[in-house]
Amino acid sequence: MDMTVSIDWEIVWKESVEETGRVSTTGYWNSRADDYSRMVNTSNFDHGRKILDLFLVLGIVRSDWDVLDIASGPGALTLPFAGCVKSVSAVEPAAQMAVSLMENARKSGLSNISIIPKTWQEFPVLDYEKRFDMVTCCHALWQFPDLLNQVRRMETVSRGYCCLAHGIDTSERILKERLGVPVDGRDQFITLFNFLNNAGIYPNVNIVEYSLMWPVEAAIASKERFVEKYRPLTDTDREIIHEYIARHTADGIYRIPGSLGVFWWEAE
Repeated sequence: MDMTVSIDWEIVWKESVEETGRVSTTGYWNSRADDYSRMVNTSNFDHGRKILDLFLVLGIVRSDWDVLDIASGPGALTLPFAGCVKSVSAVEPAAQMAVSLMENARKSGLSNISIIPKTWQEFPVLDYEKRFDMVTCCHALWQFPDLLNQVRRMETVSRGYCCLAHGIDTSERILKERLGVPVDGRDQFITLFNFLNNAGIYPNVNIVEYSLMWPVEAAIASKERFVEKYRPLTDTDREIIHEYIARHTADGIYRIPGSLGVFWWEAE
């Protein structure tokens, strides 16, 4: 008897991100711009630097490159890459995130960054066909329930490489469970890998270990706003957040380790 189970990874992916995508509006990310930028700076752009370091070791980043960074936020990838390549165009629809990014660029003495104030879905790919040497999207794939369509759009504008970086897990799963906010029980890393393979995209895969670090007050603000995406914040929520952050804080810095799956391939 044939016991083969067929899994539609496109449906699995869509179901795993649809709730996060629904509540993570541009307005939400505008409200998160300050605390998120403080985290990125306190972490010294750690996950962006780790991804750049990986590509430098592999020899696939050059100083004459033009890079496109999708959903750039305050510049976690944009700034490290801008320090090594000719230019970085940052696709970022949240105006306050864009302000934070350009302020971070100014402080870093970088002038080769431009903002494209759109969502990736609004981005006119045919106007930029094969314009970029690398197209990146990190920590933002929850925006794309129609992931394959958006990946194909990335390939349209890339004359070199595409890169998707997606979190595997962090210790904050425990905090989310205690707060009773949605925690996806499925492994999105495995889902993403299988989805891409089923679509005929066979990426190289590397695992990057990194740290996210917040000043305590910024960490508290970020967790409170996260809860408020789903429901009104309660005093009990505040107690849980304060207690959890206190237990993971040293010298005034809240630190959580994380792992990123970095998927990268040459665009056709």
